[in-house]
Amino acid sequence: MSIVKFIVSKTRQLASKDESCEPGSIDSPSISNRLNSILRVSTGIMLISFVLFSGYTVISKYQDTIQRMRSLASILAINSEAPLIFSDRPSAEENLHSLSAIAEVSGAGIVKSNGDTLAVYVPAPNLAQNLPGTVQNLLHRVVTGRLRLEQPVFAPTRQEHPVSESSRQVIGWVWIEADLTGDWLKLATVLGIFIPVMFGIYGLGRILNNRLAYSVVKPLEELAQTALEIGQNRNYDRRLLLWPGITELNAVVDGFNQMLEQIQLRDVELQNRRDLLEQYNEELKDFSYIVSHDLRAPMINVQGFVNELSLSLNDLRKVLDAEMEQLPEHKKAALLEILNEDIPTSARFITGGVAKMNQLLAGILKISRLGRQELNISVIDVQHLVDDNIEAIKYQSDQAGAEFQVQSLPQVQADPELLDQIFANLLSNAVKYLDKKRAGKIEIWAVDQGEHFRFFVKDNGLGVAEKDQKKIFEMFRRGNNHAVEGEGVGLNYVKSAIKRLGGTISLESVAGQGSSFSFTLPKR
Repeated sequence: MSIVKFIVSKTRQLASKDESCEPGSIDSPSISNRLNSILRVSTGIMLISFVLFSGYTVISKYQDTIQRMRSLASILAINSEAPLIFSDRPSAEENLHSLSAIAEVSGAGIVKSNGDTLAVYVPAPNLAQNLPGTVQNLLHRVVTGRLRLEQPVFAPTRQEHPVSESSRQVIGWVWIEADLTGDWLKLATVLGIFIPVMFGIYGLGRILNNRLAYSVVKPLEELAQTALEIGQNRNYDRRLLLWPGITELNAVVDGFNQMLEQIQLRDVELQNRRDLLEQYNEELKDFSYIVSHDLRAPMINVQGFVNELSLSLNDLRKVLDAEMEQLPEHKKAALLEILNEDIPTSARFITGGVAKMNQLLAGILKISRLGRQELNISVIDVQHLVDDNIEAIKYQSDQAGAEFQVQSLPQVQADPELLDQIFANLLSNAVKYLDKKRAGKIEIWAVDQGEHFRFFVKDNGLGVAEKDQKKIFEMFRRGNNHAVEGEGVGLNYVKSAIKRLGGTISLESVAGQGSSFSFTLPKR
């Protein structure tokens, strides 16, 4: 039974191992391994079934032999009463000779109560006894070859005075032996046939498994390996060859090749559009540079002529001072209103518009130069850079009552000028958009996210409404806080600079509670 328990435990282990592996996991067994497991489990089930059947057969045969031997011993004891009483050896031998029709009986005898043997029966040699001595010794060492039973023979009693068996007189004994070697030989014969059959079935299963692995599993493994390599290397020009004679698998391979072809065509189209967009962006940057650069000269001229107009207005006042005394009061008042209010007010509006236009053109020029600027990558101590920016806006932050909380910041590889401009814009905006109704608080920290760092600049200021959170990164677009001065260029510059450094920027904000800008920078 220990063999049975061992096989059952192994079968359960194989089954549980197969079930415990999730689909798609790295440790999941391959199809070939699953087929081998199924083959081993099937073979194990067949072996268990045979062992159980053989064990049941042997036990049943053994119990049946014991029962028949007991019946024979009882019958022989009854028939031996008269020969034992009269010491009739011929009758005793005749009784024993009747056992010759039973093949299992290997010997029998009748013994008197004093120990003398009355008769003995020894049958002719059977198949087991004709075996070579080595084989017989082996059988006797491995299995129990003989079964011996003894039965007492009692003196007859009168029927009108029955007595118990324990008080009856024993006049002799009969014994009988059964040779079980033949049964064991039958079992050995069955095993000798079954074991080669089992090996044959297992070998045939392995052959079928190998053929199945070659015709189905190997193509699937090649398909999986190719898909993995394509996913890692993004080399979509590879194609799988069709396997002869496997219609369903070829349909999968053909679909896979068509998918690769479509992906390749899509990538070509995307690359073409990307090149076109890049060309458009370069042209747009050139146009922005030319416009912003060329428009500044007329703006400077306009500002210069406004200044000249102011000087001419002063000269005009000096010329008219002597003449105005002779003018009527209403004309004098109208002239003074033109000289002192209308013309200076118009000049101020022109000067403000020119200054605003200069700021916008400077912003456009700054962003257009960003695309042309060659990056100078070096190791930057972000902690020191942020401290310098906080010191640079100390006057504005003190006026706003802002408190800075800076956690430990790492060193990164980036362009120092761009990173300085990024933090300068974000920190100045955080101070600029604080809520005057409560004490300002600005937090700066960083998180290591594996291949890149994520930096955070968080304030408890006015915040940005949800509908405005996307447009504030666009050129000349701002939120609803128009009370705060600005051109709508800073955050667009920050976004472009971060993108140039290989990162991304995002915003989380609640109107009236504050904003949290975060951006990523690759470690290399």
